[in-house]
Amino acid sequence: MSTAPVAAPAPERPLPTPTRESQPFWDGLREGKFMLQHCSACGKVRHYPRPVCPHCFSMESEFREAAQGGAIHAWTVCHHPFNFFFKAAAPYIVALVDMDAGVRVNAPLRGVTEADLKIGKRVRLGFEPVNKEVTLPFFVGD
Repeated sequence: MSTAPVAAPAPERPLPTPTRESQPFWDGLREGKFMLQHCSACGKVRHYPRPVCPHCFSMESEFREAAQGGAIHAWTVCHHPFNFFFKAAAPYIVALVDMDAGVRVNAPLRGVTEADLKIGKRVRLGFEPVNKEVTLPFFVGD
């Protein structure tokens, strides 16, 4: 009888679970659009999507398409991923970006080396279809 080792199943990619408030954001990514939530009362933009405006406490909002460009505010190079799914990609860069639309977004940064990184470097949002329901954001250098 053979006792060959059994390969462990590949780790699953962690995926977001959209909420009632965030569904328009995820739908926009799937369509190649950067949709941001705007307060219907005071007009301020907010990200991440949530039910109450942090400025005026209104619960009324709408989503509008926003510009996809921005500038790097900060970054980190991930050598030890938080999830085994990302181990094969390590090291990889995650950037916190000041979007031209007035919010900060963090996502993987692709096509840029560590030597090219600097605060203020221009980047743009990209869209990675993962399956029929989920598209994830990432950044690429301008």
